[in-house]
Amino acid sequence: MDKATGPLRVAITYQHSLQMGGSERVLEVLAEMYPGADFFCMVVDPSAIPPALRGRSITASFLDRIPLARKFYPFFQVLGPIAAEAMDLSAYDLVISSDGSHTMGVITRQDALHICYCHSPHRSLWDQYHFYCQSLRGPVRWAFTLSSNYLRTCNYLAAQRVTCFIANSHFVAQRIAKYYRRQSTVIYPPVRTADGFISDQVSDYYLSVGRLIPAKRVDLLIEGCNRLKRRLLICGAGSEETRLKAIAGPTIEFLGRVPDARLSRLYADCRAFLFASNEDFGIAPVEAQSYGRPVIAYGHGGSLETVRVNDPQGRPDTGLYFAEQSVESVVDAIRRFEQIEDQFDPVEMRKHSLQFDTSVFIDKFRAFVDATIARAPLDRRNEDLA
Repeated sequence: MDKATGPLRVAITYQHSLQMGGSERVLEVLAEMYPGADFFCMVVDPSAIPPALRGRSITASFLDRIPLARKFYPFFQVLGPIAAEAMDLSAYDLVISSDGSHTMGVITRQDALHICYCHSPHRSLWDQYHFYCQSLRGPVRWAFTLSSNYLRTCNYLAAQRVTCFIANSHFVAQRIAKYYRRQSTVIYPPVRTADGFISDQVSDYYLSVGRLIPAKRVDLLIEGCNRLKRRLLICGAGSEETRLKAIAGPTIEFLGRVPDARLSRLYADCRAFLFASNEDFGIAPVEAQSYGRPVIAYGHGGSLETVRVNDPQGRPDTGLYFAEQSVESVVDAIRRFEQIEDQFDPVEMRKHSLQFDTSVFIDKFRAFVDATIARAPLDRRNEDLA
């Protein structure tokens, strides 16, 4: 970084604005933390820009000018490394990439700092490669197979250009170490747990919240509740919606995308939150706990860090795990929960969730950036980022 006087110029890169999810919440918080930052991404659908980014400077790559690239973005990702490197960030002193995919590969000045907040190394190229291949058919599968080695090499080399990594969970930190051979600092993503509250009533339904895509395994929750004839409310939309509705019995209700106020009430009043996904972190289970509700989760990945079960320090459980992504395992977990559900303490569950609050993320992220700048050969200090 050069030693010219004046505030540091900050750029924030991310994958795309095509849908809302957990990574978009991180972007919104970063936008608030760095009000002067400019944003860069692969493609932008104006209707899907996170609210906190509206009116901000957002530069999309050349992919955004290709017809149908937004609609069929996965098929254009072979151009992702080239598109990222073509974006000019030479004017910026600090680059924050909220990504583990293509925009992590932007080329920065020699003296610029590049901090990557990594949600995960690109999963379809690394740990989920074979699963993803099996989900494709015909020429698409062959095209992905032929291009994946090139994309994987580009992704690895991009990771070597990053100054330092922040992982959104210890689970992801292990993945960064394995595939990128890089160490990382864990800072959990921001969750609005301070907004939660404990309801004075609990209704007789289970709840699922999230995108309706294959990886979320909502089908297991539906089949489990079908078998037990338990009421399940499902919030969210996605490519799996038609298939999931086809297998849903009379006790399953699809609510689509619901407003925040209604979602809060649904969280607060549910019997328990059901979660079958193998997530990198998983924001929804933390949100459920912020309303004092227990979580029945697949015991793998991020759930092991967000749902407290059999704590070595003896603190109360905030949920329970099921061992396999199978209908039988879900059914068994719900039955076990119903035998002990009166033992869960709403106050303890809400207290547990507060360690993931947005304010904690802001404090830890800012401290990490300040310490990284302090270690750099700069005349400037952290007050330049205010």
